[in-house]
Amino acid sequence: MEKQVLITVDSKMDDMNGGNNAMSLVTEGRLSVENDEYVLSYEESQITGLNGTTTVIRATSDSVTLIRHGAVSSMMLFEVGKTHLTDYQTQYGSIMLGVTARKVDVAMNENGGHINVDYIVEYNRAYGGWNSISVKIQEMAGKPSLS
Repeated sequence: MEKQVLITVDSKMDDMNGGNNAMSLVTEGRLSVENDEYVLSYEESQITGLNGTTTVIRATSDSVTLIRHGAVSSMMLFEVGKTHLTDYQTQYGSIMLGVTARKVDVAMNENGGHINVDYIVEYNRAYGGWNSISVKIQEMAGKPSLS
């Protein structure tokens, strides 16, 4: 079963120079369950700088995979204590990203929940900073299931 949901994404990026950027996005999306994974999808907007990109988040109790395709293409896998390398494709070229999750907290059910990930990012094998993403998913009142 697929449901239409309200998604709030809060992200924070601290760079190696001590600067930080915070961003918040509230949008509509879809939530479904596939093979014991919660699958969340939504369209990015100009606010995030990723207009023309679809984001899919696949979450289990101990891992989160963030997949983007469209104007920006990437796949990031977050598992505590493990570093995963990925090619981050943008309209300007490709960057090798390394992500090491320090915390993965998933509390989901078929009506919504939250996903929190704290991670360190590396750009072309050089330390890039500490990031966090917090996703809150709420069932939209009065919206029917999309099965």
